[in-house]
Amino acid sequence: MRIIAIEEHYVLPQQRQHLDASWLPDKHRRQIDATVDQRLADMDAAGIDLQVLSVPAAQPSALPAEIVVPMYQGFNNDLHTVVTGHPDRFAAFAALPATEANDAAAELERAVIDLGFVGAMISGTVTGRFLDHPDFIPIWETAARLDVPLYVHPGPPPMPVMDSYYSGFRKPVNLMLANGGYGWHYETALHAVRLIVAGVLDRWPNLKLILGHLGEGLPFHMSRLDEVLTPLTDHPDKPISSYIRSNFWFTTSGYFHDGPFELARQVIGDDRLIFSVDYPFADNREAGEWFAQLDLKPETRHQIAHQTAEKLLGLLT
Repeated sequence: MRIIAIEEHYVLPQQRQHLDASWLPDKHRRQIDATVDQRLADMDAAGIDLQVLSVPAAQPSALPAEIVVPMYQGFNNDLHTVVTGHPDRFAAFAALPATEANDAAAELERAVIDLGFVGAMISGTVTGRFLDHPDFIPIWETAARLDVPLYVHPGPPPMPVMDSYYSGFRKPVNLMLANGGYGWHYETALHAVRLIVAGVLDRWPNLKLILGHLGEGLPFHMSRLDEVLTPLTDHPDKPISSYIRSNFWFTTSGYFHDGPFELARQVIGDDRLIFSVDYPFADNREAGEWFAQLDLKPETRHQIAHQTAEKLLGLLT
């Protein structure tokens, strides 16, 4: 059975020198520094056939366009070099200089048309703004026209939020509380709901959006959102959950637990779930062993392991 993992980050050498990984577990630090050959060996050991690579690039807030735009173009060029070295094992999501929305839209088009990327990933808010802000319309227009998905990934919280919500403890605790331990999941879920409430999916109904970590907590809250928020929206006859079920896909990245997985299956359906690891911040073999022990019908296992990703991202062999 073919296995495709689609939230798999690749830290470029020029990024690594600026990345403070001291607070991460030793295993993750080793994986961040893995060579391409080591990454492939790790994939082989876990039975993963293809990774969709993404550059972990939170949006800079203080860099001018003449710096940030060529920076992100360079990220994508370097990622393209990795993919073309092993085209049967890697694909890629583009990194976008979203602080400059028109340039980001142009880079999305270049990455998809010229580099063969399968979509794009944006990590977190952009200069404190969510993507429902009108400034980001060029990105949505381009994604809709190209018919490629945008992976809405967590990113570091704005500094005022960090100071107010995620301070008062030792640095590793503050950082993990704000990011992978809790905070960024709920901020990303809020990001998704804001896109719905703002009417982004009404204006571009064919938009395709991906959330990791089994939906960033949305499966737990969807009934509540329908009950108390939907009646206050511009479309009170169309539940928020209907947008989630028609425009979103969830991946298993970093969440290898049966209970949350079953809840996600119930609320979004097997045809909207995609296997992922969150490498190098999660372990390939742990993810693969967990997926192998799930009690799934063969057709469902194939669907989640590779068929949905192949269809959504155009990865058909």
